[in-house]
Amino acid sequence: MSASPRVQLTDAVADAVARAREHLVARQAPEGWWRGELRTNVTMDAEDLLLRQFLGILEADELEQAARWIRSQQRDDGTWATFFGGPGDLSTTIEAYAALRLAGDGTDAPHMARARAFVLERGGIEASRVFTRIWLALFGEWDWDDLPAMPPEVIFLPSWVPSTSTTGPAGPARRSCRSRSSRPCGHGARCRSRSPSCAPASLRHRPKRA
Repeated sequence: MSASPRVQLTDAVADAVARAREHLVARQAPEGWWRGELRTNVTMDAEDLLLRQFLGILEADELEQAARWIRSQQRDDGTWATFFGGPGDLSTTIEAYAALRLAGDGTDAPHMARARAFVLERGGIEASRVFTRIWLALFGEWDWDDLPAMPPEVIFLPSWVPSTSTTGPAGPARRSCRSRSSRPCGHGARCRSRSPSCAPASLRHRPKRA
């Protein structure tokens, strides 16, 4: 008489757990730790370059190495994905494009033209996530007035104010503030003087404000 489906499933799970354990133990270092590759998408590299440029601490060798990595991750259709094997992502592609413009890649280069075509097809910068547009606004390539804004002072609102936490002062408001833009005070000239011209009008469906 054959085993019931429940028994078969239990045996299969137990076998999978045992094999997973053996695999993990085999990869453990003698000292007791595990080492693995930490990978993310190219937005981390692109944003790191943009931040260093904004702070005035970007070194040429750092730019060259990061740009080479970003180029290597571009898909055949000209896009970049947010995860391995994923579809092309608009915001990721815009940030990668911006970083490569910073590195000196020309807008007429084939790999840049493919990226630009994808961006425009998906709605341009206007359709990108707010964080992407915040990065571009730091360099004068997007209008701060076109970004959602929340005054930082809302973190001081008491807990009884609607939409704030009932367990602490302005909990959700504090978290929301971290995900909204706050216009940098007195940095306008500084931002523009270090603008990499990373998001030219060719990525927009409408012109910047005068």
